[in-house]
Amino acid sequence: MSLKSEGARPVRARVDESLRPRATDLAVRLAEQVRRLRIQAELTQAELAARAGVTVETVARLERVLRGRLSANANPSLETMERIGTALGVEVAELLSTPTKQKPRDDRLASVLRGVSAATKRRVIRVAEALVRDDRSDAKPALRRR
Repeated sequence: MSLKSEGARPVRARVDESLRPRATDLAVRLAEQVRRLRIQAELTQAELAARAGVTVETVARLERVLRGRLSANANPSLETMERIGTALGVEVAELLSTPTKQKPRDDRLASVLRGVSAATKRRVIRVAEALVRDDRSDAKPALRRR
């Protein structure tokens, strides 16, 4: 006995359209989040594009939605959103989420170190520690002169 009946159409569940976010709302939310996170990380559109492996035009078109200008990149692919999210150090879900309480501002060094290997993080930390030691030793003679 076949479970499939001849000529039967697939049954689609009805969804309350008022519960479904409009595409333009999602595009604006995505643009707002990308711009906010990019500025928070102190990145230009070109720097974000380079980190994400996308073109500057991709980032510019995505953010252009905020000025009421929908473009081809107002609806980027999941791969593009994943690349941008990774470059900004967030999950794709955060790019599409409604901002709630703002998280404490992440410093630029932490943002740069997201997604790099543990070995690279250790090397960067050693360099940073050496720079801080040098800075402190340079500051000590200046304090003694006063």
